[in-house]
Amino acid sequence: MMRILIIGSLGKMGSLTKSLLENYHHQVYGFDHITDLISKTYHQFDAVPEVDIAIDFSSPALLDQILTFSKKRQIPVVIATTGYSNDQMNSIHEHATHLPVFYSANYSYGVAIMNKVLKEIAKDLCHDFDMEIIEKHHANKKDAPSGTSLLLAQTINSSIDEPKKIVYSHHELRNANDLAIHAVRGGSIVGEHTVLFAGDDEMIEISHIAQSKRIFALGAIKAMYYLINQKPGLYHMENLLKEHM
Repeated sequence: MMRILIIGSLGKMGSLTKSLLENYHHQVYGFDHITDLISKTYHQFDAVPEVDIAIDFSSPALLDQILTFSKKRQIPVVIATTGYSNDQMNSIHEHATHLPVFYSANYSYGVAIMNKVLKEIAKDLCHDFDMEIIEKHHANKKDAPSGTSLLLAQTINSSIDEPKKIVYSHHELRNANDLAIHAVRGGSIVGEHTVLFAGDDEMIEISHIAQSKRIFALGAIKAMYYLINQKPGLYHMENLLKEHM
């Protein structure tokens, strides 16, 4: 039995992950801004009991506190929050030199496969096809574009000889070197991502549609089981894929 802290445990993703882990008979605690002793939810890190690992589904504003807590307790952390600044990402990288950290913009196994496919085909299509990313999320999503869209765009650019210019939608005539991300927000859409390769008289689309948030919770749990036995370092979904190949 593991002792696990879910950070952001009263949010949709945190509460779902906490519920799933409790079904696995682990000792699961929650951390959030609201105190709730009945469900073992804390709002101060110093009050949290001893735990073996933490899973973060909170917000970028908490990152410094989370890394301080992880360092003080000497525990690994699975980071499942997006929207970090460059400085915050540098902090995550630095923290990973001391402790195991798992970070991904998306914890879906399907998106990880999609990302792997893009690495293989982007270099073959980049010269003759225009590339665009279209993503759709629910009306309350805080960041746009999504972290997953940025991940897919970065994967494309890292796979081709001449990286494209990442732009957010088009506001004038499209430049041939553009890689545009179009963010749609509305309703209760869980998450959809499409990479469009548009050529002369033909198109290729690679899409992923999330039908429930459960896939992200399960992915974070898989990452937790993987991370608990790792040495200090920064790990991603690519590492998890290799583990299951």
